[in-house]
Amino acid sequence: MNRNPSNRRSGLIKCLTAGLATLALLATAACGGAEGSQNAASSQSDSGSLVVDSSFDLITMDPARSFETSTVMMLRATYQSALKFVDNDMNSPQPEVCKYKMSADNKVVTLTLNGDHYFADGKKVTVDDIVYSYQRVQSIKGNPSFYLDGVTVAKVNDTTLTLTSETANPSIPYILPSVNLGIVEKSVVEANGGKLSENDGAESYLNKNSVGSGPYQFDSVSMDSKVVLKRNPKYVGQKPKYDKIIINNVDSSTQLTNIKAGTTDVAMDINNDEAQQLTSSEAHVSSGPSGSTTFLWFNADSQYGGKASNTKFVSAVRHALSYDKYIKVYGKGSVQAFGIVPNSFLGALSSSSENKKNLKTAKTELAASGYDGEEIQFLYSSDDDEATQVAQLFQSDMKELGVNIKLVGQPTTTRLDTFRSGKFQAGLSTWGADYPDPSDYLVFTPDQNISKRTGWYTTSGAAASNGWKASESADDIMPLVEAAQSASGNDARAKAWQKLQESLNKQSPFVPLVTQGTSIVTSTKLSDVQYDLLNNIDFTVIH
Repeated sequence: MNRNPSNRRSGLIKCLTAGLATLALLATAACGGAEGSQNAASSQSDSGSLVVDSSFDLITMDPARSFETSTVMMLRATYQSALKFVDNDMNSPQPEVCKYKMSADNKVVTLTLNGDHYFADGKKVTVDDIVYSYQRVQSIKGNPSFYLDGVTVAKVNDTTLTLTSETANPSIPYILPSVNLGIVEKSVVEANGGKLSENDGAESYLNKNSVGSGPYQFDSVSMDSKVVLKRNPKYVGQKPKYDKIIINNVDSSTQLTNIKAGTTDVAMDINNDEAQQLTSSEAHVSSGPSGSTTFLWFNADSQYGGKASNTKFVSAVRHALSYDKYIKVYGKGSVQAFGIVPNSFLGALSSSSENKKNLKTAKTELAASGYDGEEIQFLYSSDDDEATQVAQLFQSDMKELGVNIKLVGQPTTTRLDTFRSGKFQAGLSTWGADYPDPSDYLVFTPDQNISKRTGWYTTSGAAASNGWKASESADDIMPLVEAAQSASGNDARAKAWQKLQESLNKQSPFVPLVTQGTSIVTSTKLSDVQYDLLNNIDFTVIH
């Protein structure tokens, strides 16, 4: 499903809209400033309030429905999951409420409670609660329902449940840490309209009340202005420092003003350029790579791609790019994307000789492609400053190579529709991961979602399409795709995905450019704040 190759949710999904409607409800500067000035002043004490500025895109606070950027940190603070990631290590899910075991055939995940955990009303988290939480996500058909497509959730006994997939699905442990799979208190949800069907009526209750076992619970929720979290007195785990977390809806420019003035503690949406202008006496900046990969694409179907459909042409482009310049556009925390899978995920490539500038090789490949000077149309989002800069850099690099590029800028929503048509020649896009596992990147393999937008079909895929042509490179790569899908165990999966990506870098219509960076800006009074790749920020580790 990711559904839109441009920007997605969270640090993991920082930039996307994922084909999922997100609504930016930017509030006024005064909204957070006044309150922040009082609370930030007291945040040096052990039990004060932590004031956070964030640009809200809240639509729902129901974990089974929410898929918006700013909701993630709030749900992470209020709901526990069966598994979690620790210290941004996306390669190894760790126990939170449960420990897990994967069957040898990668079809069955067994979850076992790892002790006692409590909801805020004092009731224990049970296997029934977990089973209900997962089945509700599946049943109500919300945006996150795809996480457990084809998975049967069943109670085994009072301490154990199983998740059984129809086919091998080693990504399940990497999906379970999602806030959308947070564990809700079954009895409370049912008492407030919860049903295991699309007729579920608990959303309005959950928009005001959290029913999780996390370190905090909702104190008050106003989805267009402010969300206040208070401690869960029954939380089992390290006690968070702050009694309350006050999250104000503040636009990004005001966040910069507030952090400089010391009237807020955490600013979530200051861009990289602005963050780099802050001095160490004004704020701390925590940066890191996100889960968003920016890439070039070229239509592999000759009827739409023309000379750009030739793999030699794409190879020439790969060797003609000044990669460091593109990294600078996206700022601190950004790194070169050596493959399509982000650098911090299992199976990522740490280097690539294919995606390295060598103008001599590039010109040799271009000559072999049969390129004759024709104009190549290049699509980008004209309302995105970074995309505009990248497009201009690309045009410059191609001029040095001897390729005539015509930039075609369209507003993002229009640009996405054009890309989705599968009939444009070339362009720039970004893919934000739904979950931190390489399997989310199968969409870049032949006949899949993103590949269809670039006309990259196998012989059988083209036969089933509505007029697209098959590509030899697509047929050639399929054995490696199948090997990556069937690999079992982290080591084998990592090797299989690395091998697949090395081949993608030689034969696919995609050229990975940058894993985008992202930053969180905090008051100098705070310590131990770090950007959280999956959830943006973890309030429990702030001191």
